[in-house]
Amino acid sequence: MKLKNYLMVIIGIIICSVSFSIFFVPYDIVPNGVAGISVLFLKLFNIDVVITIILLSTMFLIIGYLFLGKEDVRKSILGTILFPLFIYLFNLLVVKIDLSVDNNLLTSIVGGVTFGIGLGLIYREDAYIGGIDLFNRILARNNDVDYSTVTLVMDAVVIIFGGVVFGFTAFVYSFVAIFIARLMIEKVCVGIGDNRSFYIITNHPDEIKKMIINELGHGATILKGKGAYTNESKYIIFVAIPKRDYYKLRDGIKKIDENAFFVTSTSYEVGGGK
Repeated sequence: MKLKNYLMVIIGIIICSVSFSIFFVPYDIVPNGVAGISVLFLKLFNIDVVITIILLSTMFLIIGYLFLGKEDVRKSILGTILFPLFIYLFNLLVVKIDLSVDNNLLTSIVGGVTFGIGLGLIYREDAYIGGIDLFNRILARNNDVDYSTVTLVMDAVVIIFGGVVFGFTAFVYSFVAIFIARLMIEKVCVGIGDNRSFYIITNHPDEIKKMIINELGHGATILKGKGAYTNESKYIIFVAIPKRDYYKLRDGIKKIDENAFFVTSTSYEVGGGK
């Protein structure tokens, strides 16, 4: 990643840290991942959220290194270090912002929006906030299940436990926060829709094909076409990818062929093939 990519990740982590500290912890709203687990541990065992996040994130980082390898762990190191650090620093500098009990629904909505924006900025740069993201990837890879499905199930488990600990009202607020956060992640990444389809017209089909297969892990179809105006033969590559790989493919195309012409569209369902 370049410096600007790291800066966007850091900005995303800061937004998540502030959102977590202001809108979630003081009002017993349980977000997803280790952040949500830390809120539960604070209530049940009086363990500081920063300590819980550090311990769990470090544990998942080690497990991720053993089962996934260096690349996935590398994407999580920045979030693993900075997320609890920024929470700690923020709590040192700022006291609880009183939004009043009557506005718990407001805190869950605003918290979901801000937390989702932060996560979206992080995911957009092909990075993770650390923690349970790595564990979800291990489960998805070893059980041949879609990553988004595993994430959804794990999020549900965390907020259900939150409902048991804090009560039904807190469960509803947590559900609202996570639901809105997911919507914002999609908006920040590339908009609404789980997949993106690319039609790529290029004079370097083999290089782009290798990049799609080797770097992104997806299949592609190469078609032969002809320019209507120039009457020249052209190669057209068609590929459908998850939204998280949108920027990697777009930037990869530009790097290989600056003159490539491509069109993208939202794909609401992709089935069959590799």
